[in-house]
Amino acid sequence: MTTHRFWAAGLVALTAAAAAPALAAPLSPPAAATAAADAKLEAQKAAFLAMPEADRKAVQDALGWLDFYNGTVDGAFGKRSRDSILAYQQSVGAVQDGIVGPAELEALKTAAQRARAAVDFALVDDRISGVRIGAPLKLLTRLKPSSADTTLQSGDGGVSLALQARAGAGDDAGLAALYAQRSAEAGGRKISYKAIKAAEFFVVAGEDKGEKFYTRFAKSPADWPEGPILRGFAFAYPSERSSDFDKLALAVANSFDPFVDTPASHGAARMQVVSARSALDIVRVATGAPAIGSPVIGLSPGSRPTPIPPSGQTPAPAATAPAELRATALFVAPGQALTALPVVACADLAVDGKPAKILRADAPSGLTLIGGDFGAGAAAPTLAAGATDLVALSLSPAAGGKSTLEASPGAAAPVGEGTFAIVAALTKSASGAPAFDRRGALAGVVATIKDEPRRVGAVAIAEPHRLIGAEAIAAFLGLPLAAAPPQAASLSVGEIAAGERGALAEVVCRP
Repeated sequence: MTTHRFWAAGLVALTAAAAAPALAAPLSPPAAATAAADAKLEAQKAAFLAMPEADRKAVQDALGWLDFYNGTVDGAFGKRSRDSILAYQQSVGAVQDGIVGPAELEALKTAAQRARAAVDFALVDDRISGVRIGAPLKLLTRLKPSSADTTLQSGDGGVSLALQARAGAGDDAGLAALYAQRSAEAGGRKISYKAIKAAEFFVVAGEDKGEKFYTRFAKSPADWPEGPILRGFAFAYPSERSSDFDKLALAVANSFDPFVDTPASHGAARMQVVSARSALDIVRVATGAPAIGSPVIGLSPGSRPTPIPPSGQTPAPAATAPAELRATALFVAPGQALTALPVVACADLAVDGKPAKILRADAPSGLTLIGGDFGAGAAAPTLAAGATDLVALSLSPAAGGKSTLEASPGAAAPVGEGTFAIVAALTKSASGAPAFDRRGALAGVVATIKDEPRRVGAVAIAEPHRLIGAEAIAAFLGLPLAAAPPQAASLSVGEIAAGERGALAEVVCRP
């Protein structure tokens, strides 16, 4: 990982210096020049430390996302922070004084936000291990839960973030034993950096068979109500893609908060303990979590702060005018389109800009069949159940009255007896969107999405949305479920989108 590569380089440099033959002592710089350099450094340090802690951390975090800083986001001032500020100022043609002014601070925040939004980097709470950590959700689209751990993976499995807990091994001996195991070199496994702080945490970074990895585990505080426990994570990615993922590894590490739910950390409310965990409970975007680098406030899971009006004022009444509803539909036969829509709200209905009418609606499932002059040549879809790796296809309104196709990879998660959700980054217009498995079979339809999703910048955050399964669709349309072939080929997101684009339609419902 970037941070520890520099630490390791520093250790190598010190070792080399100790072993080098003695050379003639260099001439000391003039005292006046040394004094001027010291005074400049002190001025830079004073200006940095005069900023609020949240701003100091925001500067370091932003410089990390922009590939200038490779240290801990702690708000402290040192040579690494100073040099990264100077390098950034040089890159943008600003005065290289090492001092971040208000305009530069806002520019840094904006640039970092764009970088985070590009990969949908957001804080998530893992309901199995209890870890809170930042993750690039646009890249890590697969969810693999187990009894004690959760692993988020990229679509091809090449990048992974494993969130782990080790109950019953949280004492000093357990921490030391796990450190010895994780820092051992064997075969092609090489350790580039390792460190342990007794009774607190350890860090191990290295490379194994063409894959770079970074691992950190922490011991629970003494007042932990469930007794000693270790929590940690391991982030792994191809060595050949270091230039792409080193800064992500740094961002993940700096966001790691293993015991956010204990009074000894941030004072946040303790996470809800679930006796029968479903995949939906395992990992979700941390509700109410602030921007990375800001202190975590005490919000209960699922709650949000309520805006308080200025003293003497009353909140303005909420608008009551009904809004136009938009959804996505799939042609299932000539003149027939399947979607999910609260039909009682539709007085005027259109599909692809053409007048339409409700043919049939099933209130328990939420499915709606719409009829009209559209979908010529459409064929009944192939229905298949049981897949967890899905791609939802939806149409989003765009400029000029046209719609944009959005292909969103997601993971199917059981939320009860026979009910499922799809964990994906979907907009409100994805109501009724078909979700296909990697064979191209229809695995479900996204139920009505009532509210616009939370976003990081302009990017929707991956969240669980109710999925109407293939069995319900089969019963509604009177179609059979297909059996999975023995060795079905796996289609890419692009192949699924290209194959189904012509079968999608935009639905507009006006009250």
